[in-house]
Amino acid sequence: MPGPIEIPPDEFVVLDGVRFHYLDWGGDGDPLLMLAGLGCTAHVFSELAPHLGDRFRVVALTRRGHGLTDRVQSGFALADAAEDARRLLDALDIERAHVVGHSMGGGEVSALAARHPERVAGVVYLDGAYDWADSPTVEWPEEAASPDRFASYEDYVGFVHSLLPDDIRGPALDAMMRASVDTLADGSVVDTFSTAASAPFVRALRAFRHPYSDITAPALAIYALGDQWQGPDAIWRAACRDRFAAETADAHVIELHASHYVFIDRRDEVVAALRSFLT
Repeated sequence: MPGPIEIPPDEFVVLDGVRFHYLDWGGDGDPLLMLAGLGCTAHVFSELAPHLGDRFRVVALTRRGHGLTDRVQSGFALADAAEDARRLLDALDIERAHVVGHSMGGGEVSALAARHPERVAGVVYLDGAYDWADSPTVEWPEEAASPDRFASYEDYVGFVHSLLPDDIRGPALDAMMRASVDTLADGSVVDTFSTAASAPFVRALRAFRHPYSDITAPALAIYALGDQWQGPDAIWRAACRDRFAAETADAHVIELHASHYVFIDRRDEVVAALRSFLT
């Protein structure tokens, strides 16, 4: 059986006056920067990153307002997050990197690649090549009211587990949950990414369309074909895939039967795809 997952120490850097959290797995080869989805932190990649260290130097950034990164009153747009990613590359003396984005992170990757093509060697979307501005879904899960405070950490974990598929439970989700709450003196916990805190990010995401025609780097979109894409959403998902393929100069598409967290429940296939495409 595989050994336990080792998560690197939390690291912090001040970018544009904001204290950001990031993880650095080290590794050999070209730099690879990973950007997480809405509500997630760098920890979400903890089961993927260790399998890439023999080919890449792997780093993941936690966006502003998420996890251990500072809360903010501005900078919610995906273009702002792309500039934060560029600033991290500057701070780490990385001139050029492959960039990988999950969900909302995919939009940030697009914005980074379009704005700073000289900094991006390759692009990978982990179920993140979607034009959220065109989504037919009336209410997103992030917009549904959820408790901000729980009687115990165990209650919080139970609530999060009730929202997500069983296949993604494990070290990555555990680490992410630990970084997403504040524990009070009475043992209760507060979800730091509350419904109110998530609202400006949701609005920014719902206004976003990918600038594919401005992306010159080779780009791979891995799409999940799961239960989350049914009815009108399935039609929209297919339209997003087709626009990516038609408008991106060097586009590649893979579809896998998986949850939205395709890099966790189909990790081995994603690792193989990243190794093949980026090297």
